[in-house]
Order: sequence, then C-alpha cells, then structure tokens
Amino acid sequence: MDTVELRGLVTLLRARATDLTDLEAKTAVGGLPKSVRETISAFSNGRGGTILLGLDERADFAVAEGFQAARIRDDLASACSSDLEPPVRAEIDIVDIGEGAIVVAEIPELDPRFKPCFVRSRGEYNGSFTRGGDGDRKLTDFEIHLLHTNRGQPDDDRRSVDGASVEDLDGLSVSYLLRRVRQRQRRAFDGLDDEGVLRRLNVLAPDVDGRLVPTLGGMLALGQYPQQFFPQLNATFVVYPGVSAEDVPAGGPRFLDNRTFEGSIPNIVDEAVAAVLRNTSVRSFVEGAGRRDVYDYPVEALREVIVNALVHRDYSPYSRGTPVQIVLYADRLAVANPGGLFGAVTEDDLGGEGVSSTRNPVLVKLLQDVQLPDSDRTVCENRASGIPTMLREMRRAGSAPPEFHNRITRFKVVFPRHALLTAETMAWIEGLGATGLTATQQMALAQLHEGRAITNQSMRNLGLDGRRATVELADLVGRGLAARIGERRHARYVLVPSAGRALAEASQGDREGAVLAALSGRGEMSRRDIELATGLGQITVLRALESLIAVGKVEATAPPRSPLRRYRRI
Repeated sequence: MDTVELRGLVTLLRARATDLTDLEAKTAVGGLPKSVRETISAFSNGRGGTILLGLDERADFAVAEGFQAARIRDDLASACSSDLEPPVRAEIDIVDIGEGAIVVAEIPELDPRFKPCFVRSRGEYNGSFTRGGDGDRKLTDFEIHLLHTNRGQPDDDRRSVDGASVEDLDGLSVSYLLRRVRQRQRRAFDGLDDEGVLRRLNVLAPDVDGRLVPTLGGMLALGQYPQQFFPQLNATFVVYPGVSAEDVPAGGPRFLDNRTFEGSIPNIVDEAVAAVLRNTSVRSFVEGAGRRDVYDYPVEALREVIVNALVHRDYSPYSRGTPVQIVLYADRLAVANPGGLFGAVTEDDLGGEGVSSTRNPVLVKLLQDVQLPDSDRTVCENRASGIPTMLREMRRAGSAPPEFHNRITRFKVVFPRHALLTAETMAWIEGLGATGLTATQQMALAQLHEGRAITNQSMRNLGLDGRRATVELADLVGRGLAARIGERRHARYVLVPSAGRALAEASQGDREGAVLAALSGRGEMSRRDIELATGLGQITVLRALESLIAVGKVEATAPPRSPLRRYRRI
C-alpha cells in the first residue's frame, strides 16, 4: 500500500471517528497490544482486513508520539507466526504518511478449509474471533461447528428420516422424477426397478432397522408434508409498511402480510414467489398486440433468490429450528437463510462464472429433475447459474444490484427496490466535479453513495472484464473518490469522505443541507446511515440533526439513547 492510499484510509478513520469492520487502528506505543491477536484472528476468520499501528484514536488518529515502528513491526510479525493457529501470512510494512511512520498489516482471509484461526494460548473454543461492527467478539460453539463442517462435505441431506415411510412421498412427483431421469440418464438406471432408482438417487435409504425410508433430501424435494418431521423447515414471509420493523405508522398495522409457506421445496418456492408479487406494485406496458407486466423485482431474480436460500441453507440439526426468512420492506426485499457460504466460495466470488460449492448435493441433484407445481420447468438447473441470473435480471430492469451479506451462521440477499442511477444520484455525481467517468464508474459511485463497498467482482457484475474492472477502480482511487481497504483479491473500495462531502461543500458548506438531502426520499435513516450517505463525521451529523430537529425540519423516532432511534425528514 502506497502513501497516498494510506493517507486516504487515515482520512476515512478521522471522518468516521471510529474503526471500521475491516479496518482497525491501535496506538501500540507501549508495545504490541494483546488485543491485536484477537483482531488478526477475527480478520482471518472473515474477509480479511487492515491493521494500522501507531495511530492514536483519542487524538483524531494522529501518529502516536513515541511510537517505535521497527519494534512493533517485528513484534507483529512474530505474533502472526507464533501466537496464532494456523500461522497468519500477513503483509507487514512501515509507511511514512507525512506526519510520521506507522505499521500497516494486511491480514488475508484464511482458506475455509483451515478455519477457524485462533489465539494459541487460549485454545480454539476460547480464542477464535470474528468481527462485530468495529470490534472483535468470540465465535460461538455453533459458529465453530459450522466452520468445522465447512472443511468437508456435509451429509445431512442423505440421512434417513426417523419415523418416515415411502407413503410420505408425493406419488405424482415421484412418478415424474422417475420418468425424467430414465429418459435423461438411461445408462445410469437401466435395469433398475423404481425402488432401485430411488435408492441410487438417494431419495430412499435404510434406517437403523434396515427399512427403506425417505432421506432428508428426498423428503424436502418430494415429500407431501416434510414439516410433520421438521416443523421449522419452511419459509416465513413478512411485509412491513415502512423501511424497518419499527417503522409503523400511528394507528396502522404492524404487518401488511404475514405468512408461512410449508410443504416440499417446489411448493414453498411457488407460493413464496406468488406472495411477494402480490405485495409489490406492477407496471404494464403495451408491446405490439400484447402487454408486458413489470414488477418491482424481476420474477426470475425473485425465484432464484428463494430457491438458493432453500437449497443452500444449513440443514444440520443445529439449524433445523430456523426457517428461511423473506422480508419485504417499503424500499427493499431481504431473503435470509441459516448457514453462510459453503466451501471455498467467498462473497468476492459471487456472480463469477461457474462459481459454485454445494452444501446439499443430494438435494440439489434431485431438484434439477423435480417439477415446480403446474409448470413444465424444474426447480433449479444445478449449473451455478442462480446468482448470475439475479444479477442479469436486476441489471436488465435498471435496478440497483443485489447486496450479499455473508456471516458464518447466516447468508442474506437484499434486493433494493429503487433504480441505481436516479436523478438525485446523478446530481450528486455531477457535484463531485469528476469529468470523463465511464458508465460503470458512475454505477460504482452510486453504490458507494448508498454506503456500500465495491470490489473487483462487483465491477465485473456490472459487465466489465477483470482487467478493465481493476483499471476503473484504480482510476477512482487516483481521482481521490474511493479508498482501497485490503490487498489483491480481498480489496474493497469505499467512498472517500471528501467525495461524500462534495455536495455539501458545493452549497457553501451547508452540512444541514447535506443531511436533508440524504433524508429526502429515503424514509427513515439511522445516524450511521446518514454518515455513510454524506461522508460527514459523527459529531457533525449529530449537530446538524440537533439543529434540524430544533427548527422542525427533521424528527426522531425514539429517545436519544435508544438503539432504535432513526430520523426522518418532515
């Protein structure tokens, strides 16, 4: 990392007045802090991160007086090599930022096959950490269990279901499956009777008494009512009237819709897609002699996100009490499933060609031959096409791309409801004074303006090849619009605070105007959301909000110390 890039990160820390999820600063004047080992563990178990040593948070992240860079560099290298298991191969440098020299360490994400990384002296279950906000927290036993299972291939979907029988499968669905696989794969099933085919497909397996009964995968794909045996293996659907669960109008309903979808996965997908479409607006366009209906969320993208959640969720006993959750807000749709990404796939890989790793191979293989209700199409293709389809359909609709949030215990996809390049966003981009931006750079800036980080992969998801994505991101950094956090494939780009303040500076430093502009058309926002949208620091935002509340232009939704406090423009 060169000096210019590092100064950008320091500027970012000063503007935010706190550490970030993947950026940690410590003073380290009296020696290497013990907590650095926890941060290294947390970054290794997540997406990687950057540690800056020699910055004093209490002095606005100035270079700490008395900091001994060479000594701390050597101590940090020793800690990475000797104090963590497995050892961490960090890139550690001393960089002079003009005010003095600090130590910069780039911590890579650990290969999923070797997670968790833990502090040796504390042991695996007491010394494994992850990031939570701008700090570190210990991994729970369940999270460590999931990381262990991620090292191999889970077999939960091929295990027999206690108490079930062949009669619990849907006869019509089984008949269609048998007919289809015999047509498609004649050699694999030649000479086998129906029972033999179902055994070979892992629909049936012997239980502890030797009886042939449905497997979990067979029951989920073909069962009449799997919830008889697994009550929570379903999907829930909630529609909120506002932009959060707490955003309820006075005297209005808490939910606009609240449902649970049960049955086999094909039935759940069919009913869930229909329910979301019923609760979203539709615009009709006349095309020739026909009519085309356009929904808030493209139907194909909607179907893929629900299928992915049901197919790739964690089905281990630890997670069988948690359903797939579909939540519709006024400004977005969120679909979450238990269990994070499986195998070697990371968030940065999502959308890449042929990128796939299957937690439930029996279930996925079955569903490529199982029909959706009242349809001639199957549930999934099993060709790593789900997320590319979501991206393509959202791009065709002119919508903002989906957001992916991966945690060890949960994976969530968020579909924004709005278009990416709105008039307000284009005005903000023009206010930056940057000429010659490409269309993809403008789309990248629009995402940064919303408080989202971008990566090389997210630029490729906009239609660029890898080389061009690297060039355009480097240009945004060179223009002083974006700052890079992390190195190589783990690099993420965030908005430089000075760029976030450009709109406010264009109106003679009107900070209150910048806050009002951020609140316009966005419903309720937290203080943190406003900081990300404007690039203003925490104290500046709080002072602006206090002034705006006093003159009746903004109102708060909760008392000052409440974690639910949000702000809306009056």
